[in-house]
Amino acid sequence: MSGLAQAWAICRNELALALAEPLATILSMLVPLNFLVLFILFAVGGGRVPVAVVRSDTGVYGQAMGRSLNGALTFDLHPVASAAAGRALIARQDAVAVIAVPPGFSRAVAAGGTASLRLTLDNLNQDFADDVRRALPLAILNFYQYHQPAQPAHLPRALPVTWREIDTYPRTVGFLPYLAVSILTVATLLGGLLLGGRGVAGEWERGTIKELLLSPTPGWAVAAGKISAGFLIGIVSVLVVLGVLLAIGVRPDTWAGLPGVAAVLCVTLLVFLSLGVAAGSLLRRLNAVAPLAFGLGLPLFFISGAFGPIAWGGEAAAAVARLFPVAYADAAFQHAFHGYWPLVGGAPLVWGVLLLWAVAAVACSVWVYERSTSAH
Repeated sequence: MSGLAQAWAICRNELALALAEPLATILSMLVPLNFLVLFILFAVGGGRVPVAVVRSDTGVYGQAMGRSLNGALTFDLHPVASAAAGRALIARQDAVAVIAVPPGFSRAVAAGGTASLRLTLDNLNQDFADDVRRALPLAILNFYQYHQPAQPAHLPRALPVTWREIDTYPRTVGFLPYLAVSILTVATLLGGLLLGGRGVAGEWERGTIKELLLSPTPGWAVAAGKISAGFLIGIVSVLVVLGVLLAIGVRPDTWAGLPGVAAVLCVTLLVFLSLGVAAGSLLRRLNAVAPLAFGLGLPLFFISGAFGPIAWGGEAAAAVARLFPVAYADAAFQHAFHGYWPLVGGAPLVWGVLLLWAVAAVACSVWVYERSTSAH
């Protein structure tokens, strides 16, 4: 029997074992979907800061300030009747701040006098508190930019400086679409490591590794068979995640981007399946593969572009991220869906690194398997 025929036989046997142990297989396939749901909830719940607003002034400038606050992308406004009602929302942890537009606000602005907004802030959480501190001055600047009142001749203009936004890209990618696309990376990362490691570690735990060692099957055929079976199972898991993304409206700018998505999925899954086979060969225990996958995979995922370009995370984290394929896979997914490269170097760099990692990971899986079985 040729090596390719032996690899195909191992692949078929691995698929049969997956069907014989459906619960473990289904759980391995559902892990990426669980992360998708988790991060969707995180994105939906953390996009805006809940803020109560008291609009005691109904004049033209009071209403204009209300529109400026409502247009602030940071705020999720909740109108209340009084400052006391707003403070009650803070006490119930339903709001982070109360912004009050006091009576006489419009009259003071029209007269060129001092008009004050009252801010009551729950400053326990620095991240949310700083969001409010940054967004409120910007809302005030927008008020003067777009609703600048006529000033008496003897008074200086309220805002002698104006600004104009020049966008780098034709459209802005929302937090949820950006984060959801990154879930495809963690789907291939965890799915590949778990499925690849499970295939080899299971042979050691069941004792069936002896049959492989006594057979004339070369090490590369065993690794190829395990990787092939994992690929067929893993691609189903990743396609489920992709289907959920499409269902919630996260899709490529054009359907012509789908071949790029498919290519990235295949290469990235091959990388992590191969690394999973190598890990399973070293660890030889199923209950050790999962901690390794989560313990090493998730930190890499978080520093490799899940929430923004890796350079935004600091020089040290970016330097680590550039050593591993996760950042390049995430960059390729972002380009396939949203049409831009979050890594300097674009397609030549990203695809060059991914293909090098694929070759190196496959070679590593064969070498580690052969080394781990050479003494038996």
